[in-house]
Amino acid sequence: MLHNKAPEFTLISTTGQEVHLSDLHGSYVVLVFYPANDSPVCNKQLAEVNVDLDKFLQHNVRVFGVNTSSVAAAKGYCERKRLQFPILSDPGGKVARDYHAAYPLVPVIRRTVVAIDPRGEICFFQYGKPDPELVLDAIRSHQDQSGAVV
Repeated sequence: MLHNKAPEFTLISTTGQEVHLSDLHGSYVVLVFYPANDSPVCNKQLAEVNVDLDKFLQHNVRVFGVNTSSVAAAKGYCERKRLQFPILSDPGGKVARDYHAAYPLVPVIRRTVVAIDPRGEICFFQYGKPDPELVLDAIRSHQDQSGAVV
């Protein structure tokens, strides 16, 4: 996936808006694919991203969680956990599969973090729960190498 064009998607956000990847060109985008609301590792991962959200915003990065739960369930989760970034509802996991963030034989999201550059190319891809600072470092490095003015 790294250095490939990011697959286009349209998903509904916990804000109630349709989010189209093509509308986000010109910004960096981080997608945090996670398997379940209210699981210990997911709670920790999203809380860490939430704590570092201002750092992402300072680098022109839009952050989204991605999960197969309904918009209503994801919205309730965002409110309970006081997340300051939206979650995108991916019912059926099609976008997760497009981003290789789903297990091949079971309909479950595989914990994956993807960063997309302003041109729509994947500049960071890692399974698991990378530290948000690692993701930011990859974006900063990409900005330096590409000379991107953001």
